[in-house]
Amino acid sequence: MLRTAYAWTLGVFLTLFWSTLGLVTWPVSPRGELYLKFARIWSGMILRGLSIPLEVEREAELDPERPFLFMSSHRSVFDIFALFLATRHSLRMVAKRELFFIPIFGWALWMCGFIPIDRSNRESAIGSLAEAARKVRQGISVLVFPEGTRGSGDGLLPFKKGGFVLALEAGVPVVPIAILGSERIMPKGSLRVGRGRIRVRLGRPIPTAGRGAGARDALMGEVRHAIETLERPVAAPSSRG
Repeated sequence: MLRTAYAWTLGVFLTLFWSTLGLVTWPVSPRGELYLKFARIWSGMILRGLSIPLEVEREAELDPERPFLFMSSHRSVFDIFALFLATRHSLRMVAKRELFFIPIFGWALWMCGFIPIDRSNRESAIGSLAEAARKVRQGISVLVFPEGTRGSGDGLLPFKKGGFVLALEAGVPVVPIAILGSERIMPKGSLRVGRGRIRVRLGRPIPTAGRGAGARDALMGEVRHAIETLERPVAAPSSRG
């Protein structure tokens, strides 16, 4: 109980501080690069403040100057902190629309180029994915949760199709990501914050260039298989970060 109270106090304070800093510095960094640095500092402070170790494994080194579409499993709100720290690219996330209505935090997300999506409105969702494709063409990597929501930890949920249409239209490689352990810290539907460690595993990029719209289902299958493979236990991490 004390740990949960401390975790929420820490999280709210740091979120307000770094989001406010992102808002007031936006004029000097309208593309959101400075906010992204703040987001990574914010994430590191929260994980360190709660003594949550993070292990990052990479099957391949990714060119930091090249845009990618990252697709990750999703089991906990702590995935966000882990992903900010595990990725090294100029990155924007596709996030549920409700987050953008949170005072200060949501405003900072919007101003710094994160992409709201309303999956209950097909036309709006298509527009959001078109915006994501535009960012990728500008050289900005985008992160999508293909399940569309957090899972319970008992295998992957069915994938939404939109992210795969985006990948094929943009012609950028998809990097599959598996996150292990975060559901033990704060599972879906719970406000309690427990202990544990998080492991993020980034797989090899899956090429999409030249495949065409008809490859959507095949690409979906490849990414799902890759994430499921990455979720299997391994003896030790290949690198840490």
